[in-house]
Amino acid sequence: MQKIWLFVVLPLWLSLAEDWKYFYPFNDRTYVLGIDKGNAKQADERIRELRFFRQKAGSQITLWKEKLAIQYGLETKKADFNGDGVADFLIMKGTGARGSNELYYLFLANSKAKTLTRVKGFEDLPNPTYNFKYRVITSYSFAGKNYYSIYRIAKGNQLIQVGHSFEDTFDGDEKTLDAKIAAALKQHKADPNKLK
Repeated sequence: MQKIWLFVVLPLWLSLAEDWKYFYPFNDRTYVLGIDKGNAKQADERIRELRFFRQKAGSQITLWKEKLAIQYGLETKKADFNGDGVADFLIMKGTGARGSNELYYLFLANSKAKTLTRVKGFEDLPNPTYNFKYRVITSYSFAGKNYYSIYRIAKGNQLIQVGHSFEDTFDGDEKTLDAKIAAALKQHKADPNKLK
């Protein structure tokens, strides 16, 4: 009887496990981010469920779950986007401008508290990078004309734009970009209506 049970249940369990991909955002396997294959579709995107859970002594405790729209595939990467020295977790949402503009969901990782926290609106920033010198996020958009936009993550993990977007008329020259970021930060600091 036990052999029959294993014969029926084991393949079923393996087929369910194949529907999920698992990531370990911290240096152990206690905290897990699971992402399903996503069978439901919305427009040209696949709806995927994310589940962040803690596993210990054969049990699992779900810390949060969320559904995200993703164009195709399941590309992820880690990079520090808040300057705390801890690699944060990014999931590619998709691309725009015929593949030139990559869009990502961002989850900030806190290795002490063992949390992953989504920064809403980050998925709208094309080609994001983190500038450690100024502690800002730069977004570079390929379009008919190419533009830079500068952002910060404020309290409550709220994404705010610093200054106005500006056209790349300087071919990405580092000194000119530095000056433009510094000017945007100065303007932002002087603005009484800015978010902190």
